[in-house]
Amino acid sequence: MTAARTRPLVAVIISALALSLGGCTFGGDEVNMETNLANQRKAAELFLESRRGIEKIRFTQDGGKPGLGAGWGANAVVTVGGSEYQAILGLLSISNEPLPSVPPDWTQVPVIVTYSDGSSEVIE
Repeated sequence: MTAARTRPLVAVIISALALSLGGCTFGGDEVNMETNLANQRKAAELFLESRRGIEKIRFTQDGGKPGLGAGWGANAVVTVGGSEYQAILGLLSISNEPLPSVPPDWTQVPVIVTYSDGSSEVIE
């Protein structure tokens, strides 16, 4: 096959791939507010299971799935020792600024979680 004949075939394959990978894969998925609030609560609980010394968690956005196969996540501000740290809390992964270490004898206290809609609760 000559190069002139394979170009249209390559263009068709690239177009098909682009169409099939578009939509929710690249654009992300919208998640309704009720689901976002439930996800925020679950993400806070998962975060608290793996971290010590957390005093407060405040979600600064509703959250969602950014696309490219990423799971749900939302930006949050986490308070430790009176200082605030930026974090992205998710159902599958967590990303945050380095948090300070806490003394080994530190006892977990109830944590105030403020959700993106302004409501809050204490998680023990």
